[in-house]
Amino acid sequence: MANPIITSLPNYVEEKRDSLIAEAVLGAKSAKLFTLETDVKDSKALTLLATDVAFGDGGSCGWDDAGSQTLSQRIIKVGKLKVNMSFCEREMLSKWMGSEVRVAAGAESLPFEETFTSELINSINEAVETAIYQGDTASSNANLKHFDGLLKILGAEAGVVDVNVATESTALDKVREIYYAIPEKAFTRGEVVILVGMDTFRGLVGDMVDKNLYHYNPGTPEGEVVLPGTNCRVIGVNGLNGTKKAIAASLKNIYFGTDMLNDMETFKLWYSDDNQEFRLAVKFNAGVQVAFPDEVVLAAL
Repeated sequence: MANPIITSLPNYVEEKRDSLIAEAVLGAKSAKLFTLETDVKDSKALTLLATDVAFGDGGSCGWDDAGSQTLSQRIIKVGKLKVNMSFCEREMLSKWMGSEVRVAAGAESLPFEETFTSELINSINEAVETAIYQGDTASSNANLKHFDGLLKILGAEAGVVDVNVATESTALDKVREIYYAIPEKAFTRGEVVILVGMDTFRGLVGDMVDKNLYHYNPGTPEGEVVLPGTNCRVIGVNGLNGTKKAIAASLKNIYFGTDMLNDMETFKLWYSDDNQEFRLAVKFNAGVQVAFPDEVVLAAL
């Protein structure tokens, strides 16, 4: 009788290939927040248009040419990422049988194949989420060295609004100071949010509770809160944990780049008879860029 692990897992992955690729590439929390730029195989120019309007005298005749339109570019460069792993079927068997017993007993449980691939995708998402902020091509860290993250990109831009709120007394005070520093132009791009690490976010919620500034909203996603007195969301992201940094910007001003249009993505799981083990291969591109750095706040906490 065929081993149920061997016969089911590769088939499941093949059937779900497209959705698994999408979940692995675009599943990180911040990747879902930012503006998606597809068809990025190595690097791609984000073409930006800035328009300055100058009024003329409408009470006179003639053509008074005034105002200007300026085209500029920001380059989004992606890293080519891959995950290669192997798994022993005997080590997986106990988990498989436990799943089957729960299903047979009438308990609601995900199929083993779905549980297995979900855990893999969650791990990929966590690594991508951290790299989105902390990526650095000069790093020796295996998960951070493939593309530059937002902290490095913004830290190198002269036009970024740098704010040091380290002397503010509470997390709430710090976040308010960041909000006040956001350039007005940023609000014209679309929704502006303040991104903080979950460590800072927990302190913010605690401060709001202490000051009785919280109002329970069942529609607010976990890890988000509206800064009192504003319509600005403060979003906790694990990618900023431990960095003592925060970013405030329009979500339309930050780009997450990948391919997703051709054959640059792979999600494959198979059983290798030669090696007597499962082998997993995941490949995709990922990178970030900011269109208008002078409309972004980079805060030191």
